[in-house]
Amino acid sequence: MGNQRIQSLILAGGLSTRMGTDKALLPIAGKPLIYRLVEQLSRLTEHVTVSVGSPEREALYRESLGEWGEAVSFVIDDFPECGPLSGLHAGLSSIGDGYVFTMACDMPELSEELLSVLLAHMDSEADVIYAPGQPFHALYHARAAAQIEAALKAGDYRLMGLFNRLRTVVINLQEQGESSGFVNLNTPAEYNKYIADNE
Repeated sequence: MGNQRIQSLILAGGLSTRMGTDKALLPIAGKPLIYRLVEQLSRLTEHVTVSVGSPEREALYRESLGEWGEAVSFVIDDFPECGPLSGLHAGLSSIGDGYVFTMACDMPELSEELLSVLLAHMDSEADVIYAPGQPFHALYHARAAAQIEAALKAGDYRLMGLFNRLRTVVINLQEQGESSGFVNLNTPAEYNKYIADNE
């Protein structure tokens, strides 16, 4: 399922505090998690941008991506250490136009089914199209960058506060017949369970 109308953004600038090590570099099937995501998204979207937080992390990720390192774009936060909104702002600002499929770097399973459902709502004129509880496996329109910047400048880093100011479409996964079994790898226990379940 390729779709040339959209780009994609991986949010990889977090501190990975609960994991204790960089989540984007966790090995899965012999490759770093971020490599796995870039490979999947490159097949499904026109171009992949990685929001990395800092220049030091860009160098680290570029190296870990091997042959994909030159194929993706990297963006640095304009509002450092302000949580995921800063990465979202950096990515959407650099992409500039149209819808962007946005993923957190700690989600090893890209749901192509959900992506298809999200894409079906692109005519809605919404700023954000997402499923309940999954704000970082969602479509964002690049125009939302201005509202995100305003929130960051005001010191309001709450995602739901932002959503209250944006036009949103919330997908009902049960009605779509889509599983809500999303996996996030936030802790060593979650990572170890995922690896054990997928050996």
